[in-house]
Amino acid sequence: MATDKRGVQQIKTMGGIVDGRRTRTSAGALLELSMLEMEKTRLSKELERAQRRSLEIQARVLEIETKQVRLQSFVDRPIAVFTANGAMGAATPLPIHAAPAEQRMKRRSLSY
Repeated sequence: MATDKRGVQQIKTMGGIVDGRRTRTSAGALLELSMLEMEKTRLSKELERAQRRSLEIQARVLEIETKQVRLQSFVDRPIAVFTANGAMGAATPLPIHAAPAEQRMKRRSLSY
């Protein structure tokens, strides 16, 4: 049994029902034209937002790919480069930015 996935677009409302008698008059035709123009404007704004979001997503994907390449080149380095510097073979040679011992050991004293 195949189930059709239905979304918001399939919901039928009273506003969506078009009365065939309405377009027989010029006032009804103008009303329908204005409704179509409003829908066209709404959809064009939605399309612009989707394109802008797509560009943001593409930019982020490029950032991720460049970071992956940089990290992969770090992983692919031979271990001999690190052991020659006196570091252990499995140690990561990433720079560790730590404050000197005097600055790390700040202590507070309570005075009453």
